Amino acid sequence: MPGCGRFASIVLLAAAAIPVLAQVPATAPQSDAQSARDLVRDVIYNELHDRERDSHWEYRSACLSPAQDVVREQVETTSGPVFRLIEQDGKPLSATQQGRENERLDDYIHDPGQIALVERTHDNDEAQVAAIMQLVPDAFLFDYEGPPAAGVARIAFRPDPAFVPPNYQARIVHALTGTMIVDLRLKRAIDMTGSVAERVDFGYGLLGHVEKGSSFHIHRQQVSATHWKADVIETHVKGKVLIVKSLSKDQREIRSDFRSVPSGTTLAEAKEMLDQAADQGVQARLVPAAPAEK
Repeated sequence: MPGCGRFASIVLLAAAAIPVLAQVPATAPQSDAQSARDLVRDVIYNELHDRERDSHWEYRSACLSPAQDVVREQVETTSGPVFRLIEQDGKPLSATQQGRENERLDDYIHDPGQIALVERTHDNDEAQVAAIMQLVPDAFLFDYEGPPAAGVARIAFRPDPAFVPPNYQARIVHALTGTMIVDLRLKRAIDMTGSVAERVDFGYGLLGHVEKGSSFHIHRQQVSATHWKADVIETHVKGKVLIVKSLSKDQREIRSDFRSVPSGTTLAEAKEMLDQAADQGVQARLVPAAPAEK
């Protein structure tokens, strides 16, 4: 039961993890003595340890790509994410479409096979992200872009030629060049933009490739005193898989209205939350607009 699609297939999934921030505050602000690489290492270290603590959220997701223009309400649970379609192509769902969504959700939460598949896919994605994150401090060269200002630092990153990627995914991530913005006190990444500096071939190009210029952008917002979530995720990926199959991913996702989900929330309870969000949307559309002041 996917959301807006697996993030750029395998291409930039791991890159997206780089700014998935630590929730553990730093013990002291950044000092001039700390290198940019050491700062990034601290951010990744904190994140890897923090991922052991579950934190689930409900939020609104607007996804735009050549294939779809949809708005979803999504709830994270220990069994994986579950969503409800709210709008399509800029319009609220019709009664017929709402009925189909009800049936889809009812079928899903009572289908152990589908639930297990989503949970397994989610866990595999998380494992891939964690594995790549461990490589990040060694995969790139990092340099500060000017002195810190307003408690944040801009860090440029580029491939470290001494790093040897262990797999295809790591090769793509290693090809990235870009900039990240880091909160110096909390040691959290706020924003990250990167692009593939040189075309990446697999099997001398016979198995596929990712085009030079493929890119991503991620921005994060603080949603509580200790948690941050991505509120902008944008990818532009081009290439080929097995020579003949085109790989193209142009997608922008905006996430908003984050609310904490109680620990242990079941899929049935998540569906109730989604139904409530949908009902609120309908009621909001039925309320007449306030008359303009004269």
